[in-house]
Amino acid sequence: MVGRRVVVGVDDSDNSLIALDAAAAEAALRRRPLHVVHADPFAGSAAEGLPEPGLWVDRAVRRAGAGHPELTVTGEVARGFPQAVLVGASRDAELVVIGDRGLGALARALAETVAGALVLKTSCPVLVTRGLGDPGGPIAVGVDGSAVSQSAVGFAFAEADLRGRRLAVVHAWTRPEPHLPGVVVSVRIGAERLVSEASAGWCEKYPDVLVSDVLVHGLPRHALIDAGESASLMVVGARGRTMPAGLGSVSRHLVYRAPCPVVVVPR
Repeated sequence: MVGRRVVVGVDDSDNSLIALDAAAAEAALRRRPLHVVHADPFAGSAAEGLPEPGLWVDRAVRRAGAGHPELTVTGEVARGFPQAVLVGASRDAELVVIGDRGLGALARALAETVAGALVLKTSCPVLVTRGLGDPGGPIAVGVDGSAVSQSAVGFAFAEADLRGRRLAVVHAWTRPEPHLPGVVVSVRIGAERLVSEASAGWCEKYPDVLVSDVLVHGLPRHALIDAGESASLMVVGARGRTMPAGLGSVSRHLVYRAPCPVVVVPR
């Protein structure tokens, strides 16, 4: 990871400032440089009376540097649409950070497209800044036995180790119905095995991380939203085993409704 950076997309919105501050904190934590980028398909042709995008970037660079003097901070105005610009910037990034309502008026209108394109095409995880959750709480990661889920578990363990946080491994199972007790016991045993296997190997690599298994009978999106209430960060894969293409329904739900920041990890 030597030489990799944290990239953040900015505009003139309050959400952009939240994303900027989060990105600066992530870069400082990782001891990585921070790159601030504003994507504008009409760069160089800003309407009269509106702030030049370069001013937004300059202010963002100064803000990040003032908050973290040890950081190396760079900035640019890139010509292009947000999703394409950030996908390109991700190729030499360790993490891409965006606000939860997109990047500018155009991206807000296409917020789902931006988030979907990023998490499916970026070369690194994407952090979507949302509610604060519990800043002192554990990191929560959703697992479902898929390969993408396993990538999310690896990222979550590394984050928990880096931040000195506990890790909650969350798995929700929805069938069979509770009125079939004998079958429920069998399925629960399988769920416990799935969670145990998801953590296997990572516990050995990160022996200082305290891990708790959270098994919930219910919908995954509800289980993860509940876990996010007391979490400092939520980590999920871009799509699960039932979503072979596109941004998974659970990941999509969390990106727009989670009560804490969410990292979506591509395979």
